Amino acid sequence: MTRRLMLVLAFLTASLLLLGNPASAARAPYVTQVAEQDVAPQPGSEPDTLVEPDVAVSPVNPQIAVAAAHDGRYPDGGAVAISYAWTHDGGRHWRHAALPHVTRATGGQWERASDPVIAFGPDGSVYLSVLVFGTDCPTGVTVSRSTDGGATWGMPVLAHYSADCAYNDDKNFLISDNGPFSPHRGRLYQFWTPFLYDQQGNNTAALQVVRWSDDKGQTWSPTVNLTQPGTFSQNSQPMIKPDGTLVDSYIDYGTTGGGEGPESREGAQEAQRRPLAQEADLVVARVSKDGGATWSAPATITHDAGAGPDGIRCCLPSATADPLTGILYAAWDSAQNPAAVRISHSYDGKRWSAPTDVVSDPGGYDHVNVDVAAYLGQVFVSYGTRNTAVENGRYVQQQLSTSYGGFRFAKPIDLGRPSDLNFAAVARGKFPGDYIGTAASRGHFYAVWCRSSTPPDPAAQYHQTLYAATL
Repeated sequence: MTRRLMLVLAFLTASLLLLGNPASAARAPYVTQVAEQDVAPQPGSEPDTLVEPDVAVSPVNPQIAVAAAHDGRYPDGGAVAISYAWTHDGGRHWRHAALPHVTRATGGQWERASDPVIAFGPDGSVYLSVLVFGTDCPTGVTVSRSTDGGATWGMPVLAHYSADCAYNDDKNFLISDNGPFSPHRGRLYQFWTPFLYDQQGNNTAALQVVRWSDDKGQTWSPTVNLTQPGTFSQNSQPMIKPDGTLVDSYIDYGTTGGGEGPESREGAQEAQRRPLAQEADLVVARVSKDGGATWSAPATITHDAGAGPDGIRCCLPSATADPLTGILYAAWDSAQNPAAVRISHSYDGKRWSAPTDVVSDPGGYDHVNVDVAAYLGQVFVSYGTRNTAVENGRYVQQQLSTSYGGFRFAKPIDLGRPSDLNFAAVARGKFPGDYIGTAASRGHFYAVWCRSSTPPDPAAQYHQTLYAATL
């Protein structure tokens, strides 16, 4: 039954491809600022900086979407708090506030927070995962739940906690199994990257691991390792097919490491990026058919993922599953051609297509971050584009490219006004964030990114706020 439905949906998608050129947005995007600083800056933080956003849309009501970002970035890792924004009218109006009970600035116990990730459950509940830590060893991952579309939040629950200096949590990602044919429908999967250290303080591994919850985030399973001891990896981007098949894509650095480190130790990391010749990262995928308990061998998606332009910290790869067709998509900034954003697709997570160019600009252009969303065969890829010949690439224009099926993409459309990196947050370079966010559902698409611009106060150094585009 499930296979037959997926074949029918795949046929419908193919039929759309035969109709002609890929679809561009049926209407002009609506772009607006949706959040700004909600908490007072703390000593050492960068005032008026929102960074690294995510967004999700309700599967019950596509008019409801929730976004979140760091609020008050510290240049040596994390932020004073997490700010969130919500809309109940398809993105026409947004409200925003600080996420309660997580950091000390918002009534919680943790000094700093980072990497907010949002997921909606099949009943419309929304969950917000946050990496938490202090200047000492304890690290953790909290999950907060909202039952009113992101307007208010309950007390956070620790999905994982480590008091051991040899085990540092980093780069969390949360996803909900909303598959109509899944035996694990409603299950929350919490992925993250633990960085492991020996007694001398040497980084010995960076793994991809997962826990899950079947009671709306109240309790969590034991930890399951996806990757092998002694290996280095980063940036889980999990995907779920309609039958509950779980696929996780991530950057695989092998046994030598990738010059990365946990957010809680960012101040001790090297300030220089890896040499250009080493910037092409390997992105792989593993598959679980039993709800995350066991995993397949890794399958290569690409060995062309770029780490972003010099002087800018950004640009993790992105992946998503179309919740109706079950087709998987992975997108990245190309290392071979910095003027290109590329995408690959898969039907099973084990075999991935040759890459397609989402966009390939002329020489002198490059890209900052990429994120992909898909729904009923339509694929949306958003990214920032720089012309490096204009004031040394000071301006970044957020753009959107669309396609039916992910094979050919329409001409990109601009989303709002450019971002001015002169007023961006700073963390080992200009810091628009390591990622942006996109989400799609029935007739609705949402993109969020952090835009820097001239501060209202002429004496201010930073002004970076959360923007959203909706279709």
